[in-house]
Amino acid sequence: MASVVAAVAVLAPSGAVSADLIATRVHVPGRLSVQDPVGWHVLHGWLSPVVDPAPMLSFASFPARLSRHACACGFPNVVDFPRDGAFVFVWEYLNPSRRMLAQTPGRPARFLVAAGRGVRRTCDGPTDTFVFKAAGRVFQVEVYLGPAARPELRGQAAEMFDSLRVAPDAAPDARTVPIR
Repeated sequence: MASVVAAVAVLAPSGAVSADLIATRVHVPGRLSVQDPVGWHVLHGWLSPVVDPAPMLSFASFPARLSRHACACGFPNVVDFPRDGAFVFVWEYLNPSRRMLAQTPGRPARFLVAAGRGVRRTCDGPTDTFVFKAAGRVFQVEVYLGPAARPELRGQAAEMFDSLRVAPDAAPDARTVPIR
């Protein structure tokens, strides 16, 4: 993983949220979109110093802040992660080899964020990871769960992944926007 220049997607929400019942669809440069669960927060700005895989999306069930000192391999270091919080992070491998594409499993029909997995408050613990390909592209999803995260949060995270829409073969330059 290169970590010379930070890259991040500029997120632009669309859709309406009324009476706290309707999730917002968030569109990302690079032809990605996902339903943002009601009450969750989209992170904007710097996400990681890693360039490839590129940080594409990040959501939290709380108003998350990231330390400018990333964890090993550029994983985000979440500041003051609440015990009952959830944080999700999506990377995209910008130039997957044919071998990587051949060996990466397809997107699951349904995502499952199981209880007892994915506990990570900062840099000091495991994360639940999904690696899959969709529309000829390779993604890695990290799920961080506080030790007291409610089952509803796991379900919302899984539903968010289920709602991910990926357009095929976007040019790498269109998928990321350099940090200014």
